[in-house]
Amino acid sequence: MKKRMIPAVLLAAAVLLLAGAALAAEAPDLTGACAFRLCSTKWNESLMTDGKYTSYWESNKIRNPWISISSETPMHGLYLCWRQMPESYEIQVLRENAESSEEKKEDWVTLAEGETRFQHSFYALNGEKAVRVFAAGKKSQKIGFNEVFVFGEGEIPDWVQRWEPTEEKADILFFSAHPDDELIFLGGAIPTYAAEKGKRVVVAYLSWSNTTRRSEALNGLWALGVRHYPEFGGFRDAYSKSAKDAYGKLGKDKVLKWVTELYRRHQPEVVVTHDLNGEYGHGQHKMMADAAIQGYELAANPEKYPESAAAWGTWQVRKLYVHLYGDETNQTRFDWNVPLESLGGKTGIEAASEAYALHKTQEGAEVKINKKWQKLSVETTGEAYSNTTFGLYASEVGPDETHTDFLENIE
Repeated sequence: MKKRMIPAVLLAAAVLLLAGAALAAEAPDLTGACAFRLCSTKWNESLMTDGKYTSYWESNKIRNPWISISSETPMHGLYLCWRQMPESYEIQVLRENAESSEEKKEDWVTLAEGETRFQHSFYALNGEKAVRVFAAGKKSQKIGFNEVFVFGEGEIPDWVQRWEPTEEKADILFFSAHPDDELIFLGGAIPTYAAEKGKRVVVAYLSWSNTTRRSEALNGLWALGVRHYPEFGGFRDAYSKSAKDAYGKLGKDKVLKWVTELYRRHQPEVVVTHDLNGEYGHGQHKMMADAAIQGYELAANPEKYPESAAAWGTWQVRKLYVHLYGDETNQTRFDWNVPLESLGGKTGIEAASEAYALHKTQEGAEVKINKKWQKLSVETTGEAYSNTTFGLYASEVGPDETHTDFLENIE
C-alpha cells in the first residue's frame, strides 16, 4: 500500500505553527533559581526577590556599586524596580575576550545603557548565563532595588512594565496629590480615557512620596492600561488641615511654579483635579485644587515664571474640572460600570478597584468621615466623594451641554 505523503507546504505550515506556539508561551520566572552576587552584603538579596515592594536591598555607598546575576537556564529578560537609582548605569554581560592570552578569559561588556527616566525598567537579554547591573561614574554612591525579576525564553508577562516617555502633548492631565488618589477620587476616568478611548493622558502626582509608593503607583497605572510614564512632583507627603497649611509646609511659590511648568510642558486641553474641600478634608487635596485653578491663569501669562515660558511657551488650558464641584444641574457625571474592550471587558470601576489593591501600603488605611473612622475604597455613585461627579470650574470653549465627556467641545 502506497504511503500518503504530506505536502511540503502543509508540513512547513505545521512547523511554523508549532514554532509560533512555542514563542507564544509565557516566559518562566527564573528569579528564584538565579545566583546573586552583591558588591556589598549590608542586606540579603532575598529582600529584592521576595515579590514585596515594601522591602528592598541597598548597597553601601561605594564607587561603582553593582549586582551580578547568574543562571544555569539562559536569561532572556531582566526587570528592575529601583529603590536607589544611580545617575547612570549599564547592563553588562560576560563575553569571551579574544585578545586575552588566558584560556577562557571573560570580561564584562556593555549590553545596554541604563534607563534613568523610569523607576521600573525592562531589558531584553540574549540567552545570557550571567548579567550585571553596574553603576557608572567616579563618585561614591548607592544602588538599591525594591524588586528584581529574571525571565527565561518566551513572551514576557503582561504585568512587566515597558514604559513609554510621558506624553509631550496631553488631551487630559489628571492631577492628584498622592498615589492612589487618582483611583479613589477619579475612579474609572483614567482607564476609560487612556486605554479605551486612546486619548493622550498624563497622570501627575504632587508627592514624590517614597519608592514603595511610587512602585505601587506605577503598578496601578500599568494595570489600568496606561503606558506613558506619569509625572511625580517631588514634594513630600505632609498631612495638612488647610490649603494654607499645605502651602506653608511645601512652599507656595515652589508648588505654583511646578504646576505652571507642568501645564506649559504638556499643554493639556483639559485638567481634572481634587475637590475644593479636599474630599474628606485633606489639606494637600485642597491645595492641589487651588494650585490647579491658579495654574489655569499662570500658565497663560508670559510674565509669570518666565523660565518655563521660555522653555515651552505659555499655554491656556481649555477646560478645568474639579471633583464634586457645582450643583447637580451643571455637573458632569459618568458611568464607570461600562465594560471596556481594551481591558478584556472589565468596567472602569473594576479596573480602578484592582489597581487600588496593588497599593499594599494603603490596605486598612482609614480617614475620619462625619466624625467616624472609615476605610477608604474606590468609591462609586451614591457613596461619599463619588468619583463619578465633577464640575466644570473654568472653560475657554463654552459650557458643557451633554455633561458626559471631559473632552466635550474640544476639537
